[in-house]
Amino acid sequence: MVKIVTFEPEEFEIAVVTYNRCEFVAEWLKHCYNEIRIRNIGLSIWDSSTNHDTQKYITAFNHENNTDIKYYHVNSETSVGYKPTFPLLNVRSKYVWIAGDSRYHDFAILDQKIFPYLKKDIDYIILHAVNNEENDGKIYTDKDSFLKECFVAITCIGLSIFKTSIFTPIRTNSLLRSQCDQKYKDNYGFGWIGYFLEMFALQNYKALFSVVPVLSINPDKKIQSWAKKFYRCWIEDLCNLLDGISEKYRGTNAVIKGTWKYLSLDRPSYCYEMRKSADLNPETLNKYKNNGMLQRVTKHTNRLERFANCTDEALEHCLKQEMLLEEKIFEELFLENLDKVKKKLEGNKLWIYGAGAGGRIAVKHFREHNIPICGMLDQNAEKIKFFEGLPVKMIHDINPDNSLIFISLFHWAAFVISSLTEHGIEKDKIFYIALDHM
Repeated sequence: MVKIVTFEPEEFEIAVVTYNRCEFVAEWLKHCYNEIRIRNIGLSIWDSSTNHDTQKYITAFNHENNTDIKYYHVNSETSVGYKPTFPLLNVRSKYVWIAGDSRYHDFAILDQKIFPYLKKDIDYIILHAVNNEENDGKIYTDKDSFLKECFVAITCIGLSIFKTSIFTPIRTNSLLRSQCDQKYKDNYGFGWIGYFLEMFALQNYKALFSVVPVLSINPDKKIQSWAKKFYRCWIEDLCNLLDGISEKYRGTNAVIKGTWKYLSLDRPSYCYEMRKSADLNPETLNKYKNNGMLQRVTKHTNRLERFANCTDEALEHCLKQEMLLEEKIFEELFLENLDKVKKKLEGNKLWIYGAGAGGRIAVKHFREHNIPICGMLDQNAEKIKFFEGLPVKMIHDINPDNSLIFISLFHWAAFVISSLTEHGIEKDKIFYIALDHM
């Protein structure tokens, strides 16, 4: 049994950043407050709501439970990217975890993998929820490697624990603070990251990367507050952020391209949703083509152009055509790599991860080549049950010792690897096709 890690007063505080989501905060407290209390972790709420629901809830919660959760209201007009700087620059505990309101963690895992490092005086911890399992537990001392391998995870509010002394220079040096404000305060998507990376480059800090699964709160109701400024975030704000730190870090241009590729930000579903929200349109696209930013994030701009320029009436057809095109390319790549799958199959049972379009293609061609399929794997197995005549199971239902997994997802295939390896599937028994060129 893992020992519970407890903290001294003002040693560790969790700062929850929220906006008009009182029900999320209530659910978060339901799952986390008792765990926080027994570990003597401080808690504060940094709320930029346009109503008083969250404030009223926290007041009532404190009264009913004889607790002392600190509540702060942040101007609702403050940009999303700047809001986390309020707790970063004002919390006085040794460590602060900037937590979002839409996810929570298993505290037993935190006791095992994360909290002990706070006792060892680590400077920064990034808790990644997916992928990069090969770096799980890695401590970075080189800031350039840290930026390259951890940047995507850093962009997610809620997965970072900071030693607050990192920010002492901009708390005490008004000129340095002014310089950072000029570069990052108006960065809508990622402002707080600029402040952090500027400070992180000033000394030889140590950062821990740890893969820690998260549980989502009301995922069907969660709406990203920056959804209507999607490409501003992932093109303009991304480029401006990395340009701001380029004098202190090497390889920032590669990080820009790598981030776009990793997140598959030009996949059909994103293009479709952003076109519907009017974020992807000819004006936006031309702006980023003319200023050179579009070419900095991706070479593959044809799909973005097709979605941006199609009419409202043609939008559904455009989505259908792009998905058919993607399926065709996936099928071609699958056939090119079929022999590799055959060689890996010797002595193993074949499972296909993903009961969707890619899974249908994989089933079809495995059958045509007389390759036996044991079944499908999917996180929605309980709802699907059967797919193309095959049973659909969860990862924990299979024997990791004799299973070969073919991941059939068009995008995010690498995200599945963490779950598979955690279950004991060896990496050389996991196969997937990456649509790198799309």
